[in-house]
Amino acid sequence: MKKLILTLFLATTCLLARAHDHIEVRQVPGNPSQLGIIITATNLNPLATYFPLGELPSLDLFAFPGGTYATELTFSAFDSTSATLGSALVRVDLLSVTGPAGGTLSFWEAAASSPTWTRPSGWTTAGADKPSFPVSEDNTGYGHIHGRAFTANKPGTYDVTFQVVDTLGHYTASAPFVVHFTVISPPQLSISKVGASIRLDFTSRANLIYDVQSSTTLHANDWTTIDTLDGTGGTLQFTDPISGRPRVFYRLVEYQ
Repeated sequence: MKKLILTLFLATTCLLARAHDHIEVRQVPGNPSQLGIIITATNLNPLATYFPLGELPSLDLFAFPGGTYATELTFSAFDSTSATLGSALVRVDLLSVTGPAGGTLSFWEAAASSPTWTRPSGWTTAGADKPSFPVSEDNTGYGHIHGRAFTANKPGTYDVTFQVVDTLGHYTASAPFVVHFTVISPPQLSISKVGASIRLDFTSRANLIYDVQSSTTLHANDWTTIDTLDGTGGTLQFTDPISGRPRVFYRLVEYQ
């Protein structure tokens, strides 16, 4: 799962392409009349990375304008093996958002060209102000919808409280649960000329891999991987001879 992190030549950009995390809606063990949730990821803490203004990244089949930090999080309702008291149509309600000062959290429906709803850090639901979205893709009550995303406008940690509700009333609502969104800034990177070479210095994350790519045109199909480096959690360095090239652009692709 590769993420274009930075394009360099007096400019920087960043692009994310990653798998989505799942939250499964089920019955509560020991209380089959109440909805509950199952976290299918080992440690659900969706990582949101910066999309630059002007880029059009995609998450599965979903695309939205850049200039935000984004991640995909999928909610799933029941499955064909679940014992149910009857049909249920599950929706997810947003209850509160906490995060960095001035931060906002937005939900984007699949194929949306603008946020479906946006709430600021410090917001708590009151009265009719309860943003929500359905879970299943049809009236069977099963399944889920891919291509939805959450975005934030500032780096930091967002604690977002959700609740799942059966709109048909066959189940009581789940207890509120919190999802932590970790929104990271683009890596710090510098570029300098050393003799007849260009030197790149950039921060890395441990256990991730970085492809250093170059281009002389910036055309989408004109990028070549010239080195691959293992992330250490510290600063990495790369040098590239530039003699014979009137100009050159560099970018990093980060992936697991």
